[in-house]
Amino acid sequence: IYDESNVLQDGTLIDLCGATLLWRSAEGLQHSPTKRDLEKLIDEINAGRPQCPVGLNTLVIPRKVNIGDQVNQPYVYLNCGHVQGHHDWGQDKSTGARRCPMCLEVGPVVTLCMGLEPAFYVDVGAPTYAFNPCGHMATEKTVKYWANVDIPHGTNGFQAVCPFCATPLDGSSGYIKLIFQDNLD
Repeated sequence: IYDESNVLQDGTLIDLCGATLLWRSAEGLQHSPTKRDLEKLIDEINAGRPQCPVGLNTLVIPRKVNIGDQVNQPYVYLNCGHVQGHHDWGQDKSTGARRCPMCLEVGPVVTLCMGLEPAFYVDVGAPTYAFNPCGHMATEKTVKYWANVDIPHGTNGFQAVCPFCATPLDGSSGYIKLIFQDNLD
């Protein structure tokens, strides 16, 4: 094949018998945020003081996973994107699904956390979307990019996964737009 090349390009995925590697060029990483940039974005969201409309408590997006603060930990409803705190309102004990108190949509709820690996980002911006079903936050371009990248799965299949935790994506798009109730001062 004369028009093919073995030179790696930014964003090349390399499958090594089930382990998929992402190769990023120096030029490509210039368009990605740094870890400090991601921490500043978390600080900006937290400075907006997002609030749970049920518990009326201020939500805090953690810098680390599993901080154990269940009162201030944000959760996202995966069918509608509303971000709220931990509460028992609207919970169906038999299925585990919940009814969103804002729009009354029924569906699963997951912990919301920031995707903190800068190499997976394709742009710098506000993390206004989350992957479905894991709840990792990222920019709109980043979630749309990864939702359309098929990663090898087994020996004869491909599927889109969250780049931060390798969880297969659910739903028609694989991501959800986040709706915060914030800047309430």
